[in-house]
Amino acid sequence: MKVSFLITAILCLGIYTTAHAQDGWQEATPDGLTDWTNGYVEATGQGTSRYMGNRVQEELMAKQAARTTAQARLLEIIKGIRLTGLTTIATLGRGDTRAATRIKGTLRGARQIAEQVSWHEDKTSRRGETVLAEVTLRVCITPTCQATTQNLTGATLNLPQKTNPSSKPVSSNNETTSVIIDLEQALYLPALAPEIIDEKDKTIYSQDSVDAEITAHTGLIHYAKDIAKAKKMSVSGSNPLIIKAVGVSPDNRIVLSEADGQKINALDALKQGHLIVALD
Repeated sequence: MKVSFLITAILCLGIYTTAHAQDGWQEATPDGLTDWTNGYVEATGQGTSRYMGNRVQEELMAKQAARTTAQARLLEIIKGIRLTGLTTIATLGRGDTRAATRIKGTLRGARQIAEQVSWHEDKTSRRGETVLAEVTLRVCITPTCQATTQNLTGATLNLPQKTNPSSKPVSSNNETTSVIIDLEQALYLPALAPEIIDEKDKTIYSQDSVDAEITAHTGLIHYAKDIAKAKKMSVSGSNPLIIKAVGVSPDNRIVLSEADGQKINALDALKQGHLIVALD
């Protein structure tokens, strides 16, 4: 029953397909992708221009059209990004006008990371050729991404502007420096503000577990493809604690055993947002 519930949810959200990128865990669509490891979302748009008698002007118009298309596609991908459990940013935006305004502001700050202009034969055009432009835009979804000044974690959770929080340095002794959760191929959909519970439905970790200023600086969660890559992340530190998940709940929350929940509940590493989920 639980499995069928989650599969149905995936199909409802299922414009995404998972791509095992070399450097990160990605969810891809025909027009863009969400990179959960590196903390960004990007989309590509194409555009052309009518004949204007000036090649330079036509190229400018085509690039503007491509950018507009990329922005629209980026917005659609952003709407589908999960905030907590199966709740998406689109759901948040419909119920919170201030959050919707912040999200749109983040979108306006999208960074152009690629641009290509080419000319193609077109016998219907007065010039005999038509311009085609392609533009790719990127928006950060977590503070780990530095491509844009704002990110969707901050916009959706209404976090303070980035500062230099008094987070504790990564320890070099036997103190646990981070928690790595091994999902062991359990079916989990990455989210910006995930929740971790134990088998008795007690909350072990959520956005309330980390101070807002620390969340604004480091984020709540880090995703890796596997344990080996998780250990190599800077947030992992020298002494990560690896915990195996029991499974994933029907509403997309990571489930730990009661014993493991008690083990990590009071760890300072969690209060610093030093949590990594190995997805594969």
